[in-house]
Amino acid sequence: MTILLENPPQFRWQTDMDNLLPAIRQQVEELNWVISNLQCWHLKDFVPTVADWEKQQENSYIVIPGKILYDVMVNQGIQIVWGVFCGIAGEVPELSFDEIPYADGNRELWTEPESLQLAAAALEIVCFDSSVTIVKFRNEELGCQFLDAFPDGQVLRTTAVE
Repeated sequence: MTILLENPPQFRWQTDMDNLLPAIRQQVEELNWVISNLQCWHLKDFVPTVADWEKQQENSYIVIPGKILYDVMVNQGIQIVWGVFCGIAGEVPELSFDEIPYADGNRELWTEPESLQLAAAALEIVCFDSSVTIVKFRNEELGCQFLDAFPDGQVLRTTAVE
């Protein structure tokens, strides 16, 4: 299930991980996260860990345990301008350059909204140009639970072209 969050009342800005992650905390902390295409604004205090992540994944990606992702991102006042976060259960496979998830310029986010960028991902969060957040769940039941927290979320489906 793919959910588009565009100006939800719970967010202070369009790509507000402070308010998104608590709704899925258990899932976030249970997974390992591939982070790529990350660009941020530090709106509160400068967060060196996030700045390091931005540098490390500049032409690649990084892998972060879910507990660390949650602890670093929540209550920090960080707006994600661009970023893809793919949650994977267990060990994360090595990715080739062509497999690295991305948001900027990725048409498939809109033409194939239900597909996750990594086959092994259980959950994917895409922060798109500070304007929208897309949250993808492999487990539709978890997606429905997420909609309870964000009832203004729009479910995106792939439409058949005739």
